[in-house]
Amino acid sequence: MCHTVSSYMGKNQPLWSANIAMNDTVAELDANNGIIADKVRRQQTPTTGAADEKELVKFEFEEKILEIADQLAALAEKNQDANLAAQVELNLSALDKLADDDLEAVGQRVVELATLNQAALADYEITAADVAELTALKVRFHGVKTAPRTAIAGRAGETGTLPEVLRRQMSLLRNRLDKQMRKFKKGSPEFYAGYRSARVIVDRGGSGGGGSSTPPPAPPKPSPANP
Repeated sequence: MCHTVSSYMGKNQPLWSANIAMNDTVAELDANNGIIADKVRRQQTPTTGAADEKELVKFEFEEKILEIADQLAALAEKNQDANLAAQVELNLSALDKLADDDLEAVGQRVVELATLNQAALADYEITAADVAELTALKVRFHGVKTAPRTAIAGRAGETGTLPEVLRRQMSLLRNRLDKQMRKFKKGSPEFYAGYRSARVIVDRGGSGGGGSSTPPPAPPKPSPANP
């Protein structure tokens, strides 16, 4: 996903190149991608042990929790449902601070609330498939949360530092680039929509074999020249 975002931003550089802050953010995104690729190449495997796998699964689990919880929160606001609102008032910082068992419990709560409000959530483009995906991520997280840390012979340095680079990269996307892109939502809606699409593309190849990578979204069509 990080490489997809980087590629998309590169193809659409004329739309944001005048923004100094975004230039800095994208440059850091690209630098982090290079570091991650180098570490993975040295280890000769994209999965660098139980600790690294746990971090990757946790990232996906938290993202899906927030994706569905935010829509439940919007539904609660529309219906003035204070009880539902209180149960889905979540943010990334709070999730990151939770113990593993508590994070899993929050995921289960969101699954149950989404199932209960499935019909209403259709208007928010949250489907049964989204709920099933969150359930699957919860199962995956349960399977890796207590896995012992595994040292990889000859690759201890890369193994120890890769999770931190991944955390830094996800933080950069969530807390900087996602926020900076919001200014394009009205002025360049096609560019913004393409970015959001790039942000959710993840290769989920699993035990079934042959996971496929979704290609990055096409750059937005050139719009008529603006003064």
